[in-house]
Amino acid sequence: MTALLAREWELENTKASWRIEKPEARRAPSGTFFPDQNGSAYEALLAQVPVLMHCMDGSGRLLAANAAWCQGLGYEAAEIIGRPFSEFLPKESRSRLVTDIYPKYLLSGSCRGEELLIQRKDGSLATVLLSMTAYRGDRGRLERSVCVLEDVTQQKIAAIATSRGDQRLRNAFAAAVNGMAIVSPKGLIEFANDAFKNFVGRPDIETLMLGVEDLLHKDDRGQFLNGLRQLLAGEVSPLQVELRFMTADNKVVHGAVSVATVKSEKGELEQLIVQAVDITERKTINQRLQKAQKMEAIGQLTGGLAHDFNNLLTIIIGNLQLLDGKLAGDDKAKKRLDEAIDAARKGSELTRQLLAFARKQELEPKDTEINALVKGMEQLVARSLGENVELAVHTMEGEPRSLIDPSQLESAILNLAINARDAMPEGGKLTIETQAAYLDQYYAAKNPEVAPGHYILVAVSDSGTGMSQELLEKVFQPFFTTKANGKGTGLGLSMVYGFIKQSGGHISIYSEIGHGTSVKMYLPRRMQPGERLAAPDTEPVSASLPISAEPVKGAARRPKILVVEDQEAVRAVASGFLEDFGYEVVEAADGFEALSRLQEQQDIELMFSDVVMPGGMNGFDLAQAAQSLNPALKIVHTSGYPKGAMVHQDEPRFREGYIIMKPYRREDLQKIIKDAFERQ
Repeated sequence: MTALLAREWELENTKASWRIEKPEARRAPSGTFFPDQNGSAYEALLAQVPVLMHCMDGSGRLLAANAAWCQGLGYEAAEIIGRPFSEFLPKESRSRLVTDIYPKYLLSGSCRGEELLIQRKDGSLATVLLSMTAYRGDRGRLERSVCVLEDVTQQKIAAIATSRGDQRLRNAFAAAVNGMAIVSPKGLIEFANDAFKNFVGRPDIETLMLGVEDLLHKDDRGQFLNGLRQLLAGEVSPLQVELRFMTADNKVVHGAVSVATVKSEKGELEQLIVQAVDITERKTINQRLQKAQKMEAIGQLTGGLAHDFNNLLTIIIGNLQLLDGKLAGDDKAKKRLDEAIDAARKGSELTRQLLAFARKQELEPKDTEINALVKGMEQLVARSLGENVELAVHTMEGEPRSLIDPSQLESAILNLAINARDAMPEGGKLTIETQAAYLDQYYAAKNPEVAPGHYILVAVSDSGTGMSQELLEKVFQPFFTTKANGKGTGLGLSMVYGFIKQSGGHISIYSEIGHGTSVKMYLPRRMQPGERLAAPDTEPVSASLPISAEPVKGAARRPKILVVEDQEAVRAVASGFLEDFGYEVVEAADGFEALSRLQEQQDIELMFSDVVMPGGMNGFDLAQAAQSLNPALKIVHTSGYPKGAMVHQDEPRFREGYIIMKPYRREDLQKIIKDAFERQ
């Protein structure tokens, strides 16, 4: 589906149109709509049928329309050939065509009776029912679409929404900053303001016949319904509760919800007024802080237990060794004693691993050149991976150094490589790379345990199965493992976590289901004499706007940027940065929504897009489709994977554009956006 949307416009196909005036003069070009021997007869017939019909190429441009189509809408054939069908639709219908009808049609190959508004040449609107049938080539590629429009303008009865109460109250309701909805006595949402629709990600919520409980996370529905019973029984007024909502694209958002009743003079329930305040960001920050505190508490508990247990093992091993010399001649007892000593030593190794997680192991930090250490491990790691896994090692320029225990870093890299191997049972690719990194105050604000500063990133990335968000929340906890019973202790990642933290660094994991996992270790960078690194940007946030931000006709014009990112919190950060830089920002959560925004707002000059997104359309496919709509559109990509291990790296389009890795410095984002405006 994404390939169909992303394909460049086939302008030469516009020549293969029906010639309505002289159907007998048509000839069948290569790739004609009707490739069989009866094609000309069919086209002549369809050109004259009384229903409105047109034919489109795989990119949605009109190749032909019959006489009924042209006469019914008032156009000449020459005025429509080569134009996208969406151009004839008003904004609302165009958005629905691009974001709803086309994606389903590309999957199924047909659609029936989709209601749209279409604009006649005189500017008036007609209501039509659109039906489409797809014709594909030998490789399954969409070549033609035959479309029928049924004009139902005269039969359509306009549904006029009636106002309840004073219009000023309705205006206040619509303009409220917080989400508000009016719920009928039957529990269905009748009206909702834009803030509520945006919060739950359902712009058409009033037509869906849903109750508030239908929008909630399944685990929160019982809590809401119980609270509603208390409200209706008069036990509470109003109902106030924090709930999780599920958006249309299956994302979780948190809301502080209050529900109040509106009753008639007779005391009968007329309406429920629901108000929802978005507290998702606050919840996210609190959860990260709680996670850091939880890991700290687990570390303290684990360290205390390991320390005490280590003392007991010291006593056990010491006494067993004292007995060793007194069992001369008793081979059977000697064997049992040796087994007991060996088991006790294994227990001591376990406590050492626990102390590593608790950051209480004894480290031997040295001034270590990281590139040399990573390159020196290449052969060892390759032997550990086996023949089915390809190994790639990429190091940054220079000789970056860090004050760490080199043996512990080697152990961490090997541990991560073996975990990655196990995540690729059918084989794959493992990438180890180093990069310069700067974690700024904005990143530190989101991650309370991080100290802003210069780091060396050592990333171990695989092309395996990837992990869900639920698993990512637990991977550093001791004894947690995704492996089968007996296949792992669950202490490997815990040891890596403890070593990095004890070394003053930071560790994070980025993963996408089906696209592998990247473990990023940030080691504090040790500056050498004469070494200079770029200092963090200290200019005002609005400084250094791109050339295209120059005032136009006496008024300051802000360039418009489309931000495409499926993770709402990440999208909010990027949008905040860009707005601080002085740009106007439009947001989209996936590729289809982005295409809709581009059609609605044709003055968008640059698109800042994630590479991996849900829905089957990656960032490169989106860029190609977007530039077919607007060839002058500038593109900048971003990814959570390190550059050397990024998915679609073999994709030629990867090497053609601008790209920045997450997490990015505020000033680095500002620079790459400015460069894209000036050079693309």
